[in-house]
Amino acid sequence: MQKNKITFDSLAPLGCSSAATALLVLPKEYIDKSNVFHFINNAPEDKTVIFRGKLSSWAGIDAKGNETKSPFPRMIRLSMDFSDAKALHVRCFGVKPDEVKELVGQQILIQGSRRMTGKGPMIFNAALSSFTGKVEPQYVGVPGLISGDKIEQGIKAALLEPSAVQEAAEIVSSVLPISQLLQQRGISSVQLIKDLHTPATLQSAETALAIARQAVVAEIRHAAKTGNAPTSDEPARYNIDAALIEAVKAQKETLSPDQRRALNEIRLEFNGKSGARILLNGDVGTGKTLVFLLAIAAVARTTRKRVAVVVPSDLVARQIHAQAQARFPDLKPALVIAGADKPTRAAKMLIGTQALFHLPAMQKLEALVIDEQHKFSVEQRKILAHAHTHIIEASATPIPRSLALAIFDGWKQVKIVNGPVPKLIRSCIAIPRHRGSVGGLVRQHIDMGKKIIFLYHRVTGEGASVIDAGKRLSERFPSKVSILHGKLKPAEKQKALTAFATGEQPIIVASTAVEVGVDVADIGLMVVSNADKFGVAQLHQLRGRLARNGGSADFVMMVDKQPAGTTLERLNAVCNHFDGFSLAERDMEIRGFGDILGELQSGKFNGTFKLARLDVADFLPGGSHDTSSAQ
Repeated sequence: MQKNKITFDSLAPLGCSSAATALLVLPKEYIDKSNVFHFINNAPEDKTVIFRGKLSSWAGIDAKGNETKSPFPRMIRLSMDFSDAKALHVRCFGVKPDEVKELVGQQILIQGSRRMTGKGPMIFNAALSSFTGKVEPQYVGVPGLISGDKIEQGIKAALLEPSAVQEAAEIVSSVLPISQLLQQRGISSVQLIKDLHTPATLQSAETALAIARQAVVAEIRHAAKTGNAPTSDEPARYNIDAALIEAVKAQKETLSPDQRRALNEIRLEFNGKSGARILLNGDVGTGKTLVFLLAIAAVARTTRKRVAVVVPSDLVARQIHAQAQARFPDLKPALVIAGADKPTRAAKMLIGTQALFHLPAMQKLEALVIDEQHKFSVEQRKILAHAHTHIIEASATPIPRSLALAIFDGWKQVKIVNGPVPKLIRSCIAIPRHRGSVGGLVRQHIDMGKKIIFLYHRVTGEGASVIDAGKRLSERFPSKVSILHGKLKPAEKQKALTAFATGEQPIIVASTAVEVGVDVADIGLMVVSNADKFGVAQLHQLRGRLARNGGSADFVMMVDKQPAGTTLERLNAVCNHFDGFSLAERDMEIRGFGDILGELQSGKFNGTFKLARLDVADFLPGGSHDTSSAQ
């Protein structure tokens, strides 16, 4: 018993400390070792199975795929004859030359997955295997946290405990959304645990795993919806219609159809319940700022209570504050930034930065807008909001966490799709050998009278920094270059921005101070150095500075070397997705669901099942693990 306890304690990184909780860790997949395939083409595609074939020869392979006589090759290439394929090359990792040289000329078993390629069938992820007559779960660990071998050892030890399966089943049954799901699927919690770890058939194993993944989805949906719902069941305490109609009529511009539709959706949420939760997604230039200002102004005028907008920078706060003063002078909009005067009691609308979180005795707000919410934590927002506070999270690119919450039904998603003017922005990735082409774009845009932004992630330092690049460009284009970064004083920032906006200095070398809120017409080109160091949301925001009045522009993402892996995927996503919503979905596919599912993927998620390895499709109807089709 003591030995088993030590085994279970090794699963502590996954939140498991007993036999019962060990059985709540999910396998990644299953290998059907009760069946052997002599014919390659009879095996299911992309399923790990057992193949039998004759090993005719082998060779060691190096990292470049070339044959090597090294006693420690990177992999072993087997040449195998199957009943329907001769001399098929199969690459195996983790196999030593001594293990295979004695097997030449013999029938051997390997496990792997068949996939059709342009060259015919191939076997991937191959390894030497054996026939056991069972369907075997495959447990995969988390790098830097726990190995798959430790998980497997813990679960095998747990299965030896007489009451472990029953106790695990009781844990599962005690979770309401999961017990409801199991009842719908017609499977008991005991049978689910057995089918997950000791399945009789491959079908029962895969069905159980699909149900477990859907159970995790159900639990997350339930937690997200509960966590974001008002803590009281009170209906709306007021109606903002009259104030909203008056505010819209008072504006000098006519709202676009998309702005009107979005504002109406927000109005219905505010009038329908206390503590509405809204994700407002609108690309740069679609007018989402005016939409959320009108909505919270109507709340402030109706209730005579305070509302606020929180933004990431002083520049943006000043711009929105100027808008608010011009549009809603009766609300006495106050600017809340570092060094500003404390707002008076008469101020019913606050526009500020993180300074808002530090106001002494700050009262809870009636409505709160978080503009570009990837800059702020959930805990920060709670400082300003109570259960009845209407919260709007506004962004051109929702981070995966917020998009996931919208999918979970915890938030009302409101989208502004179309901008007031048509524009075409060409986006591309550039490496050092492309500098000549980028230089040509610079000359082209200068000749056209367009403005240009060179953006760097560092303010100081040699090479790729604002200060260093500013010096070089000032020598090349005398009197035409201004510099903008976060370390400048507010007056210096405004001076640089004004010189750029008026065209007096049509080239600006900047840090991410230009990321949000810089509304300058006729920017035709932006070159972002070390683009791989920026997030997808940041890159999309930066791109949104271009062609504000319509027309075409170029967005160049410079990197030091040819990107690969997820970096290439992220940069390609920016190139291939222009609207923020589709880009956020793609970002979520690449990175996962952020804080909520990030915890789940790492095993730290405090839900019932561990290591569910979900993806976007699991949260959509008919998703990849939808059990309605699995049974």
